[in-house]
Amino acid sequence: MQWHRIIDVLQAMSTVRGGPMNPNQPKQGLEKMNLARTRVGAYGVLPVSQCPSAAKYGKGPAACTMPSDPNNLPPSQLESWFTKETFEDLFPFANIGWGPNPCQPYSYEAFIIAARYFPEFGTVSPNSIYNETENSRRDLAAFFAHAVQETGENNAALYDGSRSSQDADDCFYRGGFYNWFEGGPVSSFMDQASPGLSPKDGEKCISAGRYCSQSAEISYFYPCSNGTSGSYYTGCYFGRGAIQISYNYNYGQFNDFLKSKNIKADLINEPNQIMTKMDPPLAILASLWFYMTPQPPKPAMHDIVIGTWNSGAENAAVGYTGPIFGPTSLIINNECNGEDAGNPGGPGESRRIKAFKWFCRYFGVPAGADKLLTCKDMPVKFDGMRYNLSFQPDWSSTWKNEPCNCAPAGYGGEYL
Repeated sequence: MQWHRIIDVLQAMSTVRGGPMNPNQPKQGLEKMNLARTRVGAYGVLPVSQCPSAAKYGKGPAACTMPSDPNNLPPSQLESWFTKETFEDLFPFANIGWGPNPCQPYSYEAFIIAARYFPEFGTVSPNSIYNETENSRRDLAAFFAHAVQETGENNAALYDGSRSSQDADDCFYRGGFYNWFEGGPVSSFMDQASPGLSPKDGEKCISAGRYCSQSAEISYFYPCSNGTSGSYYTGCYFGRGAIQISYNYNYGQFNDFLKSKNIKADLINEPNQIMTKMDPPLAILASLWFYMTPQPPKPAMHDIVIGTWNSGAENAAVGYTGPIFGPTSLIINNECNGEDAGNPGGPGESRRIKAFKWFCRYFGVPAGADKLLTCKDMPVKFDGMRYNLSFQPDWSSTWKNEPCNCAPAGYGGEYL
């Protein structure tokens, strides 16, 4: 570990921009730049103070009860290296421009509480392709990259030619955790008198924001609320939080997870608790749950990034196996269009790829082969993979005068 620290410092020093200079006559502000670039990360990254401020919406944070964890879980190993200083350097424009704040949905306090519920996030190293430091940083880089696409400020005006492309990147990809609601900062799904400038604004929506998925199974386990408030609906399952958890079945499954942890919530009838509940805060926790939880036939995004997923023989034959990033975009939004050539490029998978590369550069770790950063060339997508999902009678033995045996089945059962 001591050797890694020495390498970190040397790499940080070697990537400070600018031409040769007299060490006895440093340029103004160099000391601040060196400090920024020798932290955990910030490898040659522009100091955030040199980025323009983001647009601010709403009135800013009000006084509040601080985020808390009713289970009082112990600290994650993640907290030993990922500090509040680093979080605030990465997300200075969070919360619709006001910055990280414990009284609003996105803060370091909310982030570490979420991480404590998933202690393997940013801490495990189960493969030999990357070392422990690389695996942990790549895990965070993947989660943050998806947050940039889903809730980033995504200010393309930073690429207006007034700064270098790299400096524009260093400001652009710090825009994560900006929006609270889908379509934000001013969401068309809400009452336009309260369109998303306060976390409470998400309590009602127009019909387009209901995101109510119905089938025999879903309607049995996670029936949509038909509650109303005047001419608006209260059963609104549009995207909320860091990577925009959406639809009643995801709200319901996350609610089941909370229940398993003895956390009281009712996300089917009060879905906006994702943004307003603070014991524990859910805006980041809901997204981290989605990132860390497999939903067959899809593995968890975390499992793909750290390399513990089963890609199948056909995918593995062309490199889609082990710790890679590309298939995570397929999981979150079925996007496999590759990376755009220009910067900042368009939204979707391209932005996820570019953001992942940037966060990996910030943390000083490899992003991996370009081909495997996209799922474009993945031969067998997840919906084409066949896994056993339930059990049926073993028909080869039902004729015997003995208790029936069970055999795996490829279709879902009643309690899947």
